[in-house]
Amino acid sequence: MPGQEHKPKLLIVGFGMAAGRLLQEVQLLAPGLFDITVIGEEPQAAYNRILLSPLLAGESEASILPLQTSSWYQSNGIDVQTGDPVTDLDVEQRVAHTASGKQYPWDLLVLATGSRAARLPLPGAELSGIVSLRTLDEANEVMARLNNETASDRRAVVVGGGVLGLEAACALQNRGVATTVVHNASWPMNRQLDCEAGEYLAATLAARNIRFISDAQCDHFVATADGARVAALQMGDGETLACDLVIMAVGIIPEVSLARQTKLSVARAINVDGWLRSDVTGVFALGECCEIDGEQFGLVAPIYRQAQVLAEVLQRCATSGAKADVSDIAPYTRQALPTRLKVSGVHVFSAGCLDDVVEPPAHAQRSLAWRDRDNLEYRRLWWQEGRLQAAVMFGEIGDSAIYEQLIEQQVPVQATVRALLTPNALVQP
Repeated sequence: MPGQEHKPKLLIVGFGMAAGRLLQEVQLLAPGLFDITVIGEEPQAAYNRILLSPLLAGESEASILPLQTSSWYQSNGIDVQTGDPVTDLDVEQRVAHTASGKQYPWDLLVLATGSRAARLPLPGAELSGIVSLRTLDEANEVMARLNNETASDRRAVVVGGGVLGLEAACALQNRGVATTVVHNASWPMNRQLDCEAGEYLAATLAARNIRFISDAQCDHFVATADGARVAALQMGDGETLACDLVIMAVGIIPEVSLARQTKLSVARAINVDGWLRSDVTGVFALGECCEIDGEQFGLVAPIYRQAQVLAEVLQRCATSGAKADVSDIAPYTRQALPTRLKVSGVHVFSAGCLDDVVEPPAHAQRSLAWRDRDNLEYRRLWWQEGRLQAAVMFGEIGDSAIYEQLIEQQVPVQATVRALLTPNALVQP
């Protein structure tokens, strides 16, 4: 801080992908400016959670998961503390306390505590064999269970038919596990796809021998005879799904327990402004544990953009004080981000806000669709006043970047919208 001879102490609590990216951005922007400590709950340093499903499927190796090597942290003078979570924050004294009793002072604090996997509060949900696929330890646990059982006996249920649930289901199927997906909506990925694209996706799952149960209501889990492990999922309609593994993929809950112990403003997540500042001077939050104007985050792209913004803000605070004017730094703004399903051989793309277009007012928006049922290819575009609002594609998505640009830039496209429907369209925005 101004007038201080020592480097300002930057403490980052949480060591997931958001923290890992922030460290990278800080080192690119202001190497050597801070005395940095990062504290993580997991025993590993930051790694790529996106690759957990490919790891489970046997399509990637654990060695490629870390975001940085240990030598990178050492060469940049970053003090890495893992497996010792922060249990208490004293924002008055600016000190963090960990489970082992260590204390870490800060000049600037970043909360990057991420989120926890949501779990349905069903009877029997505590049984062994019911896991999430949120951490590397959980992925390793699933793979260990599969390796200890013969292929003919392996049966799994995935609760949740969103992106993560489908990636987990396809990963299990790739390992020869008989898998059923239960979903509380009428089609898979209902938040990203319209009904017709959802039907194409459901047909693709069936072709892979993955059973998909729509509009499902889970009732309770059934235990094995010794009461130790899950043996089945009982559905609300009376059907019993035998299984020895259940993966819960029903969303995330921001991890804000530390923030709630302090004077920080917390709604569902930590309230921050576009510069990632909380309402306590010198305390910031980014990623899944924060919200900006009520918007929460679960995708990598917006979180990485937040890390860019925060790196600039931290640099300014280090040189001009924690109350520094940052209004000339471009704040984080909402992004219309695309969704792609990361499953080998299944190509899905969605961009724009489907909540606004699946059932639009008749006078407000129009849509056009192209479909090839024989080859399971489909795409639909929604536009309003000559500007593309949303796009859904299934099958051939090689030209999806065009749609992404048109939605983001909001340039007029009415004259070419029909040409855009055809696969491999060459129209440029």
